[in-house]
Amino acid sequence: MKIRTANFPRGSSYYPPFHTPQDWVRDTANMAAADMNMMRTAELLATWDYIEPERGKPDWSWLDRIFELSQENGIQILLGTGSCCPPIWMVDDYPDLQAVSREGTKFPTNSYWGWACVNNPGMDIEVARYLNLLIDRYGNHPALMAWQIDNEPGSHPAFGGEAERRAPKQNAYFCYCERCAELFREWVAAKYHNIEALNAAWAWDPTHHRYVDWRQINPPRSLPAEWGNATAWLDFRRFVRDSFTRFVKRQHDVIKARDQIHPTSTNLVTPLRYELEVNWRGIDHWAMGGVVDVIGYDMYPQKSFKIDPAHSSWFMDFAYSVAKHNDRTLWMPELESGPVGGFSAGPLHTTRATDITRHMLSCLGHGAKMVAFQGYREWNCIPLHWGALVDLDGDPTGRYYAAANVNRVIKEQEDFFLDSLPAKAGAAIYFTHDNASVLDGQANEEFLYGAIHGVYNALWYEGFNIEFVAPQFLGTPTADYGVLFLPFLMHLPQDDADRITQFVEDGGTVVGFAKLGHLDDKGWSWNRRPGAGLTSLFGARETSIEVFDRMGWAENDAPGSGMGMFGAPVMHAEVLVESEQSLAIAVEPGNPLFEGIDSETIQGYWHRQEFDIQDDVEVLARFVDGAPAILRRRHGRGQAILMATHLDLAVVHHDEPAARRLFANLLEMCGVERPVVVSGVDQGYVQQRVDAHLLELGNQRAVLINNEGETDVDLVVTVPSGSGTESAVELLSGRSIVVKAEGGARFEITLPASEGVIVMLSDH
Repeated sequence: MKIRTANFPRGSSYYPPFHTPQDWVRDTANMAAADMNMMRTAELLATWDYIEPERGKPDWSWLDRIFELSQENGIQILLGTGSCCPPIWMVDDYPDLQAVSREGTKFPTNSYWGWACVNNPGMDIEVARYLNLLIDRYGNHPALMAWQIDNEPGSHPAFGGEAERRAPKQNAYFCYCERCAELFREWVAAKYHNIEALNAAWAWDPTHHRYVDWRQINPPRSLPAEWGNATAWLDFRRFVRDSFTRFVKRQHDVIKARDQIHPTSTNLVTPLRYELEVNWRGIDHWAMGGVVDVIGYDMYPQKSFKIDPAHSSWFMDFAYSVAKHNDRTLWMPELESGPVGGFSAGPLHTTRATDITRHMLSCLGHGAKMVAFQGYREWNCIPLHWGALVDLDGDPTGRYYAAANVNRVIKEQEDFFLDSLPAKAGAAIYFTHDNASVLDGQANEEFLYGAIHGVYNALWYEGFNIEFVAPQFLGTPTADYGVLFLPFLMHLPQDDADRITQFVEDGGTVVGFAKLGHLDDKGWSWNRRPGAGLTSLFGARETSIEVFDRMGWAENDAPGSGMGMFGAPVMHAEVLVESEQSLAIAVEPGNPLFEGIDSETIQGYWHRQEFDIQDDVEVLARFVDGAPAILRRRHGRGQAILMATHLDLAVVHHDEPAARRLFANLLEMCGVERPVVVSGVDQGYVQQRVDAHLLELGNQRAVLINNEGETDVDLVVTVPSGSGTESAVELLSGRSIVVKAEGGARFEITLPASEGVIVMLSDH
């Protein structure tokens, strides 16, 4: 159930112990002067470990004072539960508290947060006890706004062990302590019921064991890419995700047993990341979104805008999708506020005032109902840039004033920003954590990332709204999509395939790519592929599959040569013309799929499949040698489209405008409309650097547009649903804008480099 606050929360994180009591007075007053009405504190940097250095002897002095000052300044507090940072005395009381890596190394206590095993009984006991102390102290305080449970649960980097430092992404999976091993045995026993069923499911690895007792089972330490058991690996990843969900839910339940007024929340980070050195596979975002009252996401765009301006948009679309499908409100409790990261070599990105404006507009445009920065003020004790709206002396910067200007607009239009929703998305990207875990275990997660990246960017460049969805939400009112994309969907259980088939029978269009549905629920190969019966849905059965690519393979495929025994090869500089031709799709004039495409071919990527095709299957496109490349079969009230190569990955690997246009043509053929149409003289710049979103509430509409590039641009903006619009105002500047009734509502605007605007359209 969605939570609507009385006021739109806007503010920042703040950690008083790192500043003087005199600073607290000045800082809270300056927050209020910038129209900030909330503060996040005691969730991480000064939290449980700081407040209760001795068991049963908490020091509330600084937190009491900040509650008082917040109340005086009209600021409410998002209060952390502190579970990410247990006090050090807990190691003495619970010697087995620390999480353990697969190499047997304990997570260091004086390092990254989340070092304690979430399954340790001591955590249950002490977290519940501390939570009750917090509720006793602040549960009825007028300045309390909500609770934040933990901090980025499951977001743990590599720790311990030379092997983990060499390959942290693959090896930092935990926890392997005795308690987790015991609970994992219970988990698999509950799933398989008898040991022979488990033996049948865990049926392959080179040193395959036949278990006769549950006590013989331990969490797997080898990935499938290391010849480990694929099903055991997948079961362990599911167990770990369940563990974090239960950990957060237990805290939610403790709070709700005594406080029914203030909502609970937790803050997550997207599983879609550029940097892969951090393990985000620890949690199930879809499940976590359903166990708290409000789902929060943390966002640090940093330098990613320069790499890919769509970065924050797809990050936010995933966050909004998790909240939407769980019927939850979306908050942004941790937003980049200043130069971030890099230690001595940093900052990685110098966040400027214009960045602050765009970051906030991106949050608003994606339906966030709280925006809070991390942080208000930096800390001298941390030799790492972590961002701030003010400088180390507490003096306002341009970033502070930029935030204040957006805060002012939110306050003036508070009901609109609280109640409006992003324009309906006509298409969604299918994403499951099991599929990600399978590919990660095979050291091929980058293929999945690239495939999702390609589909999203193709449609973002072409101005379409796109969301994400998991199979359990298909068929529900929140998944009212016309088109469903299945990028690099290797892992496909029968139940999920049945939901996809039903989606098509109900009138939807599903789009699959090479390697679709090759593995079942256990991670085993389906006999017929696409698997799980999708050969019938698509009317095509794979007869062969081959790897091609534009670049040559390494001749020596021995370990250390750049290619594992069964891994993905390292590319070399020589271009293989034969391979290019094998993956090239012929552009056929007059075919609506190729409308507006000037090139003679569109290049595929990596795989090429051949199929035995049913008589009722249409060939929409062919490879240059005449073999079918894109197939369509109508089924029920919908249609299933299958591509015999990775056109999703091709979008980013070849950076080919023709491939992006093909995806746009596909949506247009399916009747999907753009909520906002933006054009300019340099349309290539507009497509690659201008991000536009539409919020709707009754007869009011707001168009939020960011220029992520370094060039001023003149734009023509059309809102097809805006017919009847009589007036438009750019809210940040207050200037009126002329609107014409052409194709809905049409206006022109000049958007300076690196800036954003909010144009409010109204009927009167």
